[in-house]
Amino acid sequence: MSLSEIADTPGTFEQFKDFVAKHGTAKQKKAVKHLKGWRGYKRKLVRPALEASSDYPTIDYEAIDGGDQAEEYEMLDLEKQGQYIAEAFAAWWEIDETAVLQVYDRGGEYAASTACIRPDTVKKEGACF
Repeated sequence: MSLSEIADTPGTFEQFKDFVAKHGTAKQKKAVKHLKGWRGYKRKLVRPALEASSDYPTIDYEAIDGGDQAEEYEMLDLEKQGQYIAEAFAAWWEIDETAVLQVYDRGGEYAASTACIRPDTVKKEGACF
């Protein structure tokens, strides 16, 4: 199944969550609990991207630019959560090409995290390179 089919097929999100509940690590289970569903599919630059909605908070990037360390730590934590979700997704989905998982914040405006989905996601810590 392609990423666009996953995004468009009813029930795939629930199948993914069920898989993670049964087979995921504790960190993957915790991260996936924040997901609310698939938002859709888009091609981002050269990679296909699955977009997911979540209840993660919106990051104040201006505050980070101003030196707000608490907000920066929140951003770094959300990036790590995205890696856990990508790891779980890589275990669930038979990957035939490197793809991107973008998790959007509770307002749906900004990506709370972006991570690569690939066979070696864990080793690469969510990086596409």
